[in-house]
Amino acid sequence: MSEGLIIMRRMVVTDAMLVSSNVPENDHPAYNPATPYPAKTRVRLDATHSVYENTLEGATGKDPATNPNIWVRVRATNRWRLFDAKNSSVTAQANTISYVFKPGAAVPMVAALGLVNCFSIRVRIIDPDHGLVRDVTISPAARMVRSNWWEFYFGERIGGSRIVIFDDLPSYPNALLHVDLVGGPDLSIGLLAFGQQRTWGFGVKWGARVGRKIYSRNEENDFGDFDLLKLPSAKRSSFELEINNDEVDPLLYYLSDIDAELCLFIAARRFEALVIFGSFRNHEIQLDNGMESTLQIQLLGITK
Repeated sequence: MSEGLIIMRRMVVTDAMLVSSNVPENDHPAYNPATPYPAKTRVRLDATHSVYENTLEGATGKDPATNPNIWVRVRATNRWRLFDAKNSSVTAQANTISYVFKPGAAVPMVAALGLVNCFSIRVRIIDPDHGLVRDVTISPAARMVRSNWWEFYFGERIGGSRIVIFDDLPSYPNALLHVDLVGGPDLSIGLLAFGQQRTWGFGVKWGARVGRKIYSRNEENDFGDFDLLKLPSAKRSSFELEINNDEVDPLLYYLSDIDAELCLFIAARRFEALVIFGSFRNHEIQLDNGMESTLQIQLLGITK
């Protein structure tokens, strides 16, 4: 099914790393310590790039970041939501979304997940000494059902990728990373992640299981009526990976290192269901013979 399992460890975006963005950070008024806020007021705290809601009247001078008994964190600000790694978080802005990063390390892989109404994504790597060293654009937009002139002008367009992955990017640790999205009026992205990847094994076996974990609720009241609450769902998958025996111990150590991290797992690019940003649950290796073994692993995603 694939040439191996790719795992990318995500670099955590910091204030120092984010050089600029065209997404404003103005979701709500900035917190003012001198203001007595009524209950249920929402404010923005730039220090944590978060939106908070007041649960008590007043709260003058009570910093939302240090008073969780008074302020409840609602979500990240729109500019930072695509780094929030939350299933319900998306960064949305009409027509264009642009970011410039200074990672301070080589970034061989960039991944955009949870795309909605995105026409194209452009990634550029610009080094201070060598200038533009990589410029690549991918179009995840919906395509024609059939290729002919009538379909081009009048036909239905279906599909369109919700995931775009850039890999084999050149190694320039001091370069700036530019990511530009172009789309429609409801353009949004659930997650933007970049980092360094490793490939394990030499083939994910056919027979992989894919699906979704459903968080929506069906609640029954005293009169026998049902209230359906739609909530985001998450990918889940389980599969077997063929590995060489000399990978057994290194892979087990690697999985132990990342068992508390959110990573990007690419089991097969052909199926978006097998590209999951999340964590693994259970895993074990079966020693099949003197040369090869089989990794059995279960993944649970945190993005759509």
